[in-house]
Amino acid sequence: MNRSVCHITNLHSWNDTRIFYKECIALSEAGYDVSFVAPNAEEKIENGVKILSVSNPSQSRLKRATSVAFKVFRKGLKTKAKVIHFHDPELIWVGILFRIFGRKVIFDVHENVLAQIEDKEWLRFRGVVKLMYGFSEHLAAKLFYIVIAENSYEEIFKGRTNKITKVLNFPDIEKFKGLKKKSGGKGILYVGVVTESRAIIEIFQALKILQDKNIDFIFHCVGGVWEPTQKLIDNSPIYQEVKDKVTFYGRLPIYEAYQLADKCAMGISILHPMPNYLRSYSTKIFEYMAIGLPFVVSDFELYSFVKEKELGLCVDPESPEQIAEAFETILEGKIDIEAMTARGKEVVEKEYSWNAQKKNLLELYSQIFSK
Repeated sequence: MNRSVCHITNLHSWNDTRIFYKECIALSEAGYDVSFVAPNAEEKIENGVKILSVSNPSQSRLKRATSVAFKVFRKGLKTKAKVIHFHDPELIWVGILFRIFGRKVIFDVHENVLAQIEDKEWLRFRGVVKLMYGFSEHLAAKLFYIVIAENSYEEIFKGRTNKITKVLNFPDIEKFKGLKKKSGGKGILYVGVVTESRAIIEIFQALKILQDKNIDFIFHCVGGVWEPTQKLIDNSPIYQEVKDKVTFYGRLPIYEAYQLADKCAMGISILHPMPNYLRSYSTKIFEYMAIGLPFVVSDFELYSFVKEKELGLCVDPESPEQIAEAFETILEGKIDIEAMTARGKEVVEKEYSWNAQKKNLLELYSQIFSK
């Protein structure tokens, strides 16, 4: 039997944590012939997965959704894979083309796009954009198998399809065990895209408070910086005052990023109260727990379990004072860090690990190929 699979993206990098390290490798280890088409990648075989590249020389969203997406379609078609698994809403039209060519298609939903559109107050004709995207989601529900990365995304497709599989974005515990954090360190670790909505300005304000109190720290910031945010940072007087204590690394492969954990006292994932963030877990907190790193997270109802189980500290994401207080609490050892991280490791292994999610993914593929 031809058990060939091709994952495609016009947006993510080839070494994306969810797509490559979790899903592609899990499928390869289960005996599937796996290809992965991604923009600007180095073509090679990695962990049994064939990495294939399409060029994307432009930052234009329109080109990414049209010409780059069509390149992805052509490259994916050449693999002759029986199942196409795509990861970007911009590729819904490409998924429809693959259906026309007789392929089984999976839409992996990483984000609540309608909620994101609602967040973009600057977007012109938001109502029209929502209507158009809502229609494309309706088509997706009818034509594709749906994989969701968050429980809350089930509401998007409820009543439209019975082909929903939960493959939640929890960490692969085994891979994180090799990144065990050493004791000590005054670092504060940020991993993820750097934007205003991820509280980067409030974080700098909190760092200034620490600096004024002569509390030692280094802020390790791993992730691409959104262009408008870069301009905001460059023009921020607060950043100018703390920049000697800040290191920007740019985007790094996930396990390389977490090599920094042994220099750090905590990890952070502080998000503004926007609709998508209020309903969707930050994967980073589970990764911090798996490593054994205390963390600071936004005080949303979604994270009530963090407070109840004393797994980390919750703060008002728009209060630099509260953020600074949480940083100080961990940096100055005002809580029992060892007990907190031990609880985190136990909870993430039992309730929030990749193993059960991998089983869901493999069961879906088994069902598809058995048909």
